[in-house]
Amino acid sequence: MSDELLPSRRNSLRLQDFDYSAQCCYFITIVTQGRVCRFGDVRDGELVLNASGRMVEDAYQQMLLAFPGLMDVAHVIMPNHVHILLYNGSESSLTDAIRWFKSKTTNEYINGVKEQGWTPFDVRLWQTRFYDVILRNNVAYQYVLNYIYNNPMRWVFDRLNESADLANADDVGKELRLMNW
Repeated sequence: MSDELLPSRRNSLRLQDFDYSAQCCYFITIVTQGRVCRFGDVRDGELVLNASGRMVEDAYQQMLLAFPGLMDVAHVIMPNHVHILLYNGSESSLTDAIRWFKSKTTNEYINGVKEQGWTPFDVRLWQTRFYDVILRNNVAYQYVLNYIYNNPMRWVFDRLNESADLANADDVGKELRLMNW
């Protein structure tokens, strides 16, 4: 088989040569495949989780139990993505924990499709990768904490919202990169 026919390997989103079991805070975003809203709705700035959104919340709590060194600082389950601010206080692998979470929620979602009539997904529930930022200072930490708590109110400006006001959209990644260096 020629090299042109082989799938190209994507570059990793992880920070090269960084130990993701290091004790520090991580801001993680996990997005549904195709950015399809599956976990609820935002009404007048208030998040209303549906049954699958509550399942994601339960799976997140189970992940924290399965990886006891990970401590929840803040998180929010949005209609089509999850923001998590975690502190890794041990040698738990962040990548393994997120892999576990995505697998658990995918299997539970498939059960919900079969048993509760949830809308089926095409190919996969989550995008194959996740976005993370290693929080290196208190300014970035406070920014992310505020961002997570206010995310439902800012849904109308969220780049992950198909009907967002992109002229005034948040540019969290860019702002955090500026704070981290």
